[in-house]
Amino acid sequence: MDTAETTYSFLSNSADMPRGSMAAQVAAQLRNAIIDLRLPPGTMLDKSQICARLGVSRSPVAEAFARLESEGLLDILPQRGTVVSFLSLGAIKEYIFIRKALEGEAVRMLATHRPPGLTERLEANIAAQRESARNEDRNTFHRLDLQFHDELLSTLGYRRMKAVVDTARNNLDRARQMTNSIRRIAVGIEEHAKILAEIAAGKGDRAARAMHVHLDGMISETEALANRHPELFVPGAASRSTDQSGIIRDLATIRRVPST
Repeated sequence: MDTAETTYSFLSNSADMPRGSMAAQVAAQLRNAIIDLRLPPGTMLDKSQICARLGVSRSPVAEAFARLESEGLLDILPQRGTVVSFLSLGAIKEYIFIRKALEGEAVRMLATHRPPGLTERLEANIAAQRESARNEDRNTFHRLDLQFHDELLSTLGYRRMKAVVDTARNNLDRARQMTNSIRRIAVGIEEHAKILAEIAAGKGDRAARAMHVHLDGMISETEALANRHPELFVPGAASRSTDQSGIIRDLATIRRVPST
């Protein structure tokens, strides 16, 4: 199997896709692969190979690329191609700011109203998180972590707010995957438990502070990751030329997938 085939092996043929917008389905597959690091930062995408793998025309793939660019996961470089975006400490801090503002207010409101069944669902989720930690099962913990936050936002019922948080979370999940050490998982579980305890006690302000502490932890973890693996991050102006949007102009670091 050649390199291109291996790189795009996660893609499902259009015949296997559920019904719905073809562009949305293509975007979902590529988004998951970027978040899961099957397409790591700096990977140059080959539109022809993706079309061939999926058995679709170029139009839905181009639309999927545009959607993912708007989410900050791809950079479309005119006359050069499309590349999986590098991580950005500045963007991560901004997305954390968004999540703190929205999720902090969400748990404040939930602590005030305490919808029936919420604390029981969160307790069950945290119990499952603890089990995944005992098994050192990072993938299951990551799924349960997403479910914990999703439960909070879905219960609140603000669809547009949830869409904003989901976009921010997609951009953070790549870094989260890289920083989910066993130690960090244990800390995260206790932070989740603290958020739940404050909601259950009806302490809105304290629930919001607990959420802020929880989300702030990702900044320090990501800064440590940037020190260990600077090649995954957008470099500073001193080390490589960038334009105002931070897009890499020196393509030497981009992973190119050879065509067949």
